[in-house]
Amino acid sequence: MAPPESNAVDFQQPQQVGTFDTLNYQTRIKEYYRKLDGYKLTPKQVDTSRLRVSGPQGKVEPFTIIDDPADWKASDFQGREDAYTYQLTTQDVAELTSAVAKVKSTGVSTEEDILKLTKEDFPLPHLRRKLLEIGTQVNSGKGFHLIRGFPVEQYKQDRLGLVLAFWALGLHLGRPLVSQTDYKGDGTVFGSVLNHVTDGRFVKAKEEGYTNFDRSKIDITRLAFHSDQGATDLIALLSISAAPGGGESKWVSAVAIHNELLRLGRQDLVEALSKEKSWWTPRKANQQAYERKPDGSFKGFEEEVPFAYHDGYLSVHFEVNKYQDIKLTPLQEEAVLAVATIAEDPKFHLAKTLQPGDLEIIHNPTIFHSRGDIFDGDSPAEKRHLLRWWVASDANNRPIAPLFAPRSNVEPTGGFTVPAGSQIRLPLYPYSRHDGQGQAPEE
Repeated sequence: MAPPESNAVDFQQPQQVGTFDTLNYQTRIKEYYRKLDGYKLTPKQVDTSRLRVSGPQGKVEPFTIIDDPADWKASDFQGREDAYTYQLTTQDVAELTSAVAKVKSTGVSTEEDILKLTKEDFPLPHLRRKLLEIGTQVNSGKGFHLIRGFPVEQYKQDRLGLVLAFWALGLHLGRPLVSQTDYKGDGTVFGSVLNHVTDGRFVKAKEEGYTNFDRSKIDITRLAFHSDQGATDLIALLSISAAPGGGESKWVSAVAIHNELLRLGRQDLVEALSKEKSWWTPRKANQQAYERKPDGSFKGFEEEVPFAYHDGYLSVHFEVNKYQDIKLTPLQEEAVLAVATIAEDPKFHLAKTLQPGDLEIIHNPTIFHSRGDIFDGDSPAEKRHLLRWWVASDANNRPIAPLFAPRSNVEPTGGFTVPAGSQIRLPLYPYSRHDGQGQAPEE
């Protein structure tokens, strides 16, 4: 199947690099849920006793039930939160805060200073062992873990210390990746290895008159289940402050979804989701503006397969927004809706509202995540604020499937590419994604 033409009628005229030209996000998400609400996943008759089984990951055969710890449902953890939660001990916190104080005593004070640090700068003899255990569990086990008791309150008036403590955990788990690319006021690109997830990151661009840029509500509107595009291993989100309402985080096993489709007799959908040379998504060069033909359709496409079987592993990448940019076949559209239907089923997904000091870590190739609508309060303490990093894990031995996620703007081992010589940032505070400027909020 050749790369399809886009739904040109939905596109607006491209603008200069740096305006984040995009379809109206809220329109997209409403249309997606309208389709989802009207869809019913229909099973087909199948003798489940004849379904073949393979696994664990590393020994997966296509179109078989995967026997692996990453095959779980929410019901498996009913009353068993301790099975995926680690509470930092007094010793853990003391080690972490002591290591941070030692680093600060050397004069480290800027993001440029922090970028030069390594895990050796943060000795964590006891906590490191637990972190490595968690990293192995996330990579080779169920695919997610929740850490509680991160000393957010202790660092309430010390943003440098807070960032250093969060960064230390990432360094001990692996190699941080560029997880966001943005633009300075002059249009030059920079990459960030630490991100602030807050409301208002897009507001300035909206205020300055970029009328096609309607993502001003993306940070408070619910997100559908998805994978992050360039994360090959671990994603971490640390809650600094929570909104009075909403913002529930959800995780679901992609392996469980794969297996459920087979048990429902819908191998046709699994075959569609894993068929090469049939999934083409719009190419986005270096996270810059979409390239388009004069008629508004996309100039370049690249192949990505939602369910990628490779070297005995199943790696799954799912991104609803991109599928809305192209014309899918009826079977492909049903496959997308079927995956989403299972993911949205409370029997399959876990849901938690992260409170300050909660830190979630998920394995991007096997876990989809989503978020509910957010209802921020008026004071800074009542506004949802998360810190995020992506890490290429030291515990990972999974080969990266060639068609796992878009590759044109992703490094071979993960993380977004940026033009040669671009600045790499580790911002202490949120910044406008239009001009790259940030400042300390009132706290």
